[in-house]
Amino acid sequence: MIVKYIQHLSLPVPRWVKAMGFGREVVSMQARHERCREAWAPHLEAARALITEAAESCVKTDHAVILGSGLLLDIPLGELAARFERIDLIDLVHTRHVRRQAKAFGNVNIIEADISGAARSVYSLSMTAEPDGDRPAPPIGMKATSHAYIAATVEDTLANPSALIDLPVPAPDPALLDGANLVVSANLVSQLPLLLMGWIEAHCPWAEDDAKDAFARSVVDHHLALLQNFATDNPESRVALIAEVLRLVHDAGTPVRKIDALFGAQILNEGHEWWWDIAPRPEIDNDVDVKLRILGIPDLARAPQSRICRNTTLAAP
Repeated sequence: MIVKYIQHLSLPVPRWVKAMGFGREVVSMQARHERCREAWAPHLEAARALITEAAESCVKTDHAVILGSGLLLDIPLGELAARFERIDLIDLVHTRHVRRQAKAFGNVNIIEADISGAARSVYSLSMTAEPDGDRPAPPIGMKATSHAYIAATVEDTLANPSALIDLPVPAPDPALLDGANLVVSANLVSQLPLLLMGWIEAHCPWAEDDAKDAFARSVVDHHLALLQNFATDNPESRVALIAEVLRLVHDAGTPVRKIDALFGAQILNEGHEWWWDIAPRPEIDNDVDVKLRILGIPDLARAPQSRICRNTTLAAP
């Protein structure tokens, strides 16, 4: 715990990024990989192989963009750096270890950006004061009066519908992809709404459930549209998508719960598919395991259409 705390404190990211939990998520992911290294190995190997396949099919090799570069666990950075003249690693958080890895190559750039195009807007909607240090701020009103303050604010707002604030419309920046010969969305799209939804749940009590669900779906849809639009407008480039489409909680292969990882959005393209044993017991629970169904598409523009809605109809193993 102390090591994770120090790692979190040392992350070179803006305060609001830490406040929303992005820093803690990266540190936790790193720790989970250390604990589940063997279980994760087949997934990471499959992801790196798919990215390599996409890179090898590129007609030009001037520029590659990795969206959701994260800890670089699933990114064949050495192979990409040898093939492309320039590589942009884009994410909200880059650890010092990742920065050192990038610095070892003269053609790899670190770019801090909100790929969802909604995180900063969601943060600004919070009914809280500015964060104190690295922890989320308490509700406005403080201590004994905080609940009363929020309750009164919500009551006033509901009585005045015109004062209700809509959740933001995601606005991912297409300029992040400008000039790319290869774009990779790396195990990212299903993750984009999660911390945003957590922040809304904790700090925006006025937001209704239907609006929150629609917002999560919108984040996914806008990311997929960003990729599809780029692929359509740049036919000589390659867009590779690696995405979680189904989350399965199971007991030794017997399904306990299936979760639509894309909030109702669908990826109707064929590709490579595999399971990621992300949390074998007792990582999350002593009685169940969690695995993710991964879809990997090395060339989104040319991938055959699929009639299967993997989010809900995929059979359990």
